[in-house]
Amino acid sequence: MPFITKPATGPFTSAERTIITIPVLAASLLHSINMSSAYVALPQMQGNLSATPDQIGWVITAFVVATAVGTILTGWFSQRFGRKVVFLGSIAGFTLTSLMCAFADGLTELVVYRAMQGFVSAPLLPVAQSIMLDTYPRERHGFAMSIWSMGMILGPVVAPTLGAFLTDEFGWRYLFYMNLPMGVLAFIGIWATLPVAESRVQRMDWLGVITLIVGVSCLQLVLDRGERLGWFTSGEIVAEAAVAALCLYIFVAHCLTAKQPYIDLAMFKDRNFVIGLLLIFAFGVAVFASLFILPLFMQNVQGYPVMTAGWVVSARGVGTMIAMLSGGFLADRFEGKYLILTGLVSVAISNAWMTTWTSEVPMDEIVYLTVFNGFGMGIMWVSLATVTFSTLSPTLRVEAASLFALVRSIGASMGTSAIVTTLTRSSQTNYVELRAHISPFSEAFQGIGSVPWSLDTASGLMALRGLVVNEARMIAFLNDFLLLVVIVIIPMPLVFLLRKPQPK
Repeated sequence: MPFITKPATGPFTSAERTIITIPVLAASLLHSINMSSAYVALPQMQGNLSATPDQIGWVITAFVVATAVGTILTGWFSQRFGRKVVFLGSIAGFTLTSLMCAFADGLTELVVYRAMQGFVSAPLLPVAQSIMLDTYPRERHGFAMSIWSMGMILGPVVAPTLGAFLTDEFGWRYLFYMNLPMGVLAFIGIWATLPVAESRVQRMDWLGVITLIVGVSCLQLVLDRGERLGWFTSGEIVAEAAVAALCLYIFVAHCLTAKQPYIDLAMFKDRNFVIGLLLIFAFGVAVFASLFILPLFMQNVQGYPVMTAGWVVSARGVGTMIAMLSGGFLADRFEGKYLILTGLVSVAISNAWMTTWTSEVPMDEIVYLTVFNGFGMGIMWVSLATVTFSTLSPTLRVEAASLFALVRSIGASMGTSAIVTTLTRSSQTNYVELRAHISPFSEAFQGIGSVPWSLDTASGLMALRGLVVNEARMIAFLNDFLLLVVIVIIPMPLVFLLRKPQPK
């Protein structure tokens, strides 16, 4: 029996809320750290498992696609078996599959285990979010989301540095070993504290579920593998895109015509929820893409080692932590839409400032702009996670939180793909254009001796080529930063359409 025997929706005392919050936060952090830490270990995994770059990419792709599938089914599982059972099963499955990943002998085993891990761990974040909203009264939802967001947002910030350290010191398998004690503690904490939520039998809409799963899975494959395979010049990408478009069309048409569709369309009557989905998509595109691009800039343009780049990216966590610690306080005093707008403006300003960088930008400027960007990211996330659900019926929260997480995940995948594509193609184009200006007859080369860029020596030509490649990359990164600014600015007018929730 759990320590707290009240209904899942409370009301709870302050002490009871604290007892419930701690293990829920631990479970959120468990998933979000593991979701990002594997990226830095891919080179070592590739060498250890004798895989090609395309093959080792499936370690990430399998996890992303399986997480999307699991997220789609979270609402039905929670209604059918109860929220606590699903949460405990997800933690147990995540812990077990982490052990399986650590013991994997070959690439095929690792990919299969990562897919299993992504599927079983998918309910962790949406269920945790709905638990926090039910545990705290409506007037404290801003505070609740600021606490929960620490597990959701700080994971991707801390994970690269933690992953790099464990991989360098102990090997990639320890990325999965570290999940074992955390998983056991989170399981015990949830089992002992979380009240049992009601379950109800719900008819499964098989046509809706299957078309949504196949459509989203194919879409994730297109986004994750498109750049490596040359986008629509690849037969695989064309086939996956066609299947995704057909299945998603059938799903939408089915939802609009069926009596009991898989996704309850009643939630789309809530203006705040619909606008929240659009904003969280933009959030996923802009924020997670920036988390991906900054380490690449520091390593490829400025030549910093991976650990240094990881520490600088983790500085974003300082700004995020400040935003989250102050999020609850600010939410009680300012309307949520103004806090969301503040976050959007902060992210836009920081990315706009990055468009002025050169390859010689000092480290201190990178750090404080990263902290400022993290503050905008944190204040936007906390407020958005609160306002989106502020006027929604509590009976729809688990299903709505699952859709919220799915849209954010798709936005993150699209944003990363757009950034990588822009970076790759812009680098190639810039290199060709800059190279065209290299000529013995150019005034810029008149009077240059044997070093460092002499066109008469092999060493001079190599030094000059390195400079051109680096500058081409630099311009490509500036184009990416500009793209992020545009992505953040476009949804800003939607913020003013958000409604203020009526007091209970």
